[in-house]
Amino acid sequence: MIEIKKVLVLMSIFALLIPITYSNGGCIKIADDILVQLSSSPLVPIVNKEASFLISFGNKEKALINEEINGKIWITKNKETILTKNFKIKDGIYDLKHTFKNPGLYEIFLDIKIGNKTYMPEDFLIEVKEEKSNFGFNILFLIIGIFIGIALIKLIKK
Repeated sequence: MIEIKKVLVLMSIFALLIPITYSNGGCIKIADDILVQLSSSPLVPIVNKEASFLISFGNKEKALINEEINGKIWITKNKETILTKNFKIKDGIYDLKHTFKNPGLYEIFLDIKIGNKTYMPEDFLIEVKEEKSNFGFNILFLIIGIFIGIALIKLIKK
């Protein structure tokens, strides 16, 4: 009986940790023989809070490209350009920080050149939301935490 309780407590703890594992989001696009991955933190950017984007460029063997990459990145919303930046990297990774002023759907476009070849992967679509206080979820999370704490105390006493 004690083993079942321990398993249930551990399962509850792991279930509560699931939202933490999704704090970063990622998407991969293929452009000819190049893999382009966009990761974002947070998964869904919030209006007026800085979002971090990490763009990595790899080959079909999933290794980062160590050649010089010249590129241009631009972000649009409803076909209006919000941000345009040129970049040059040598390690296969480009990071970008941006603060969105309005909620909605945005597209991130890339135009990159490696050696003599130009690549234009499909656009990345991201959603930006307004920050809303989710009071009900916070209360539920607190109650579940108290329940797990009580269960752990009872298990430790036995």
